[in-house]
Amino acid sequence: MAIVALTPRPRPVAPPTCCYSPGKTPRSRSPRRTNSIFFMHRRSPWLSRAGTLLVATLIAGHASAQTALPSPQAKETARALADRGWDHYQNGRYAEALQAFDGAEASVHAPPFLLMIARTHDKLGRLLQSRATYRRLVSEELAPGSPRAFVVAKDDAKQELAALEPRIPTLEVTVTGTAQGGMKLALDGEPIAPATPVELDPGEHRLVAVAPGQRTVTKTLRLREGTRDHVLLDLTPPPPAASPPDRASAGSGSSMTVIIGGGVAAGAGAVAGVVFTLVANSKASDKRKQWHQVHAIDGGTVDCLKPAVGNPAQQCEKLSSLVDDKYLFSNLAMWSFIGGGAAALGTLGYYWLVPSSREPDSKQAHIFPFITTSGFGLAAGGTF
Repeated sequence: MAIVALTPRPRPVAPPTCCYSPGKTPRSRSPRRTNSIFFMHRRSPWLSRAGTLLVATLIAGHASAQTALPSPQAKETARALADRGWDHYQNGRYAEALQAFDGAEASVHAPPFLLMIARTHDKLGRLLQSRATYRRLVSEELAPGSPRAFVVAKDDAKQELAALEPRIPTLEVTVTGTAQGGMKLALDGEPIAPATPVELDPGEHRLVAVAPGQRTVTKTLRLREGTRDHVLLDLTPPPPAASPPDRASAGSGSSMTVIIGGGVAAGAGAVAGVVFTLVANSKASDKRKQWHQVHAIDGGTVDCLKPAVGNPAQQCEKLSSLVDDKYLFSNLAMWSFIGGGAAALGTLGYYWLVPSSREPDSKQAHIFPFITTSGFGLAAGGTF
């Protein structure tokens, strides 16, 4: 049993006819070789790294691991799909090429089909599927006497697999701030273990971390070929939010503080005014007495504007001091009464204008200022 091999053609390379039609024989072949159904066109060495070109299918009687021979219809389907897949691959339509190569492999198993499937996955960025297909091809046992195209496809797969391995990115996720037992990690919907490198295809991935009693943490990651990425997730729960203060009690307490403070200020002003008034009255009385003493000197002829030296001058100076003290304490009394009255009015206005949150039946205290012809002060009252 022999293998029909086609010689390389000049560039551009186009896949030749895949299969011999049933009952027809190549012009230069004997009738015994009309059962050739697999092809493979090997490019020249300087093009071999770019890949191999599928141009035919299997030899019906070749010695391989395949136990059942494909039917003529399966051969024709594989040939048509392989030609279509090659055309898509050459024109960059890798999704369509992959579909065609998968169909050809499903119709007739052949290592070159697997090789093209692996390469197409690589073009689509599916490095993990590409590696899996390469490994499947590399691990396949070829029977003695297998077509050279099969052997070449397996050798190419070994080399391309070695070049692919370092390009696959990995991701390792480390989680802190939570117990590892109850925490769950998922990458693209699949559970993963923390602190364990995971191989992924390059591109965008979604990482989700869930810890008991905590919010879900989601991160979107973008991996590049050949990278070894490490992600640190801190799942430490935030500190508990402080409970908002009781506005009713706070408002009631602050209102009472203002009222009490205003009442104390008003009372202090009133008391100071009374004291200063008493002192001013005392000074006025002393001033009158001193005035009489000054006028009693020399028969009332003393002029305090130009007092004579000696006792008249001393007495005039004392009178002037008493007059100044009287006006000083009178002014202090007046401003004390004004300040106390302003504090009382402000407290009263605050009490009536600021809304109260007190319950109707709660204990209440009231402080009222009062003003009479003889003075003024504060009065306290309320419900106790």
